[in-house]
Amino acid sequence: MNRCALLVFSVAVLVVAAGCQKDETTSRDANLAGVNVAVGEKDGAFSKLFVLNEGNFQKNNSTLDFFRFSDGNYVSDAFGSMNPSVVQGLGDTGNDLALKNGKLWLVMNGSGYVHVLDGKDETLLASIPVPDPRFIAFDSYHAYVTSYDGAIYGGDEKKGKVYRISLDSYKIDGEVEVGFQPEGISIGGGKIYVANSGGYNSVHGNTLSVIDPGTFKVTGEKSVPSNPRFVYANNDGRIWVSSYGESSWSQDSAGNWIQSMSEPMGLYLIDGRESGGGKNNSGPVEGVHVNCMTVANGYIYAIGNAEEMTGGFNNTLYKVPVSGGRMESFSFSKTQLSAIGNPYGICVNIDNGDIYIADADYTGPGKVWCFTKDLKLKWSAVAGMLPAHMVLY
Repeated sequence: MNRCALLVFSVAVLVVAAGCQKDETTSRDANLAGVNVAVGEKDGAFSKLFVLNEGNFQKNNSTLDFFRFSDGNYVSDAFGSMNPSVVQGLGDTGNDLALKNGKLWLVMNGSGYVHVLDGKDETLLASIPVPDPRFIAFDSYHAYVTSYDGAIYGGDEKKGKVYRISLDSYKIDGEVEVGFQPEGISIGGGKIYVANSGGYNSVHGNTLSVIDPGTFKVTGEKSVPSNPRFVYANNDGRIWVSSYGESSWSQDSAGNWIQSMSEPMGLYLIDGRESGGGKNNSGPVEGVHVNCMTVANGYIYAIGNAEEMTGGFNNTLYKVPVSGGRMESFSFSKTQLSAIGNPYGICVNIDNGDIYIADADYTGPGKVWCFTKDLKLKWSAVAGMLPAHMVLY
């Protein structure tokens, strides 16, 4: 969670949910019964949907849940159950969750650790100290983690870093300085792209750092909209970037704080491909507002408030093809998505098209909702505090 109150969702970010084949052997966590919320799906491609609950900042109450497809049970705090000797549990403020080679990687921003778990039974394999970690991405040999690197809100400007971690040893074997308060990270076309938000500074950032993974050095920057967060790099030269937006706060006569948006929490295309006449298609994706997003089956799935610029409230699901084509949008109020209060994270099942949405209550346990690709409610479950990040195993 962004400690300067700019973070209103998570993707994220933008790190894309990845899956692996089911392991049919009996797992050590098979005796965790949980709460039955749905009919099992024994013939699907996945065994579990993992849910990382961010928890409240500095409350050390992050938890890891999972939905088990075989029997339809939702298991709360699986990490705590499977690792009882870890006294402090997962730790503070889970900011990202990803899967690589059957291992879960949990980015714990408040605690300053990246945990590695066995996806089969949630057993802790390693805890890697990283200062103020934010988001994670992978290539074949390394994990790359963005880091605020000790920056303080309202303090002296301090640039962030990307830390490189070996997938074999779970040791940091490199670091490189990027821009201020780096957020999302993505790898595409043989390059690493890092969104520099500058969220702690009076003037927000507006660049992507470009890193050569071979030399692990910054080779350039790309200009992007102010306050970038998620980034997704296609191998064809397209780079998709979301922005936190720009806003100011004021109090009305009753003392209520009112937010005024001057720039939307939007989605932007940075297109490196030239068309006829040397032009490209870079620019905002009109009408798309983003407070959380993911990428699956060739589409960006994003959720945002379509009326944020006019002070209204209209949660909307957007489906944007990453390789070009017509964007679709679905207002929550006109579908069964209307049951969701505060969408905080999204994941899509690449096997059957099911959409999972994390719903944050902020003052108590949240929920996880499952909808079919036709936006029909399939099941829901009570989660932990601030469910946000999900991945299929």
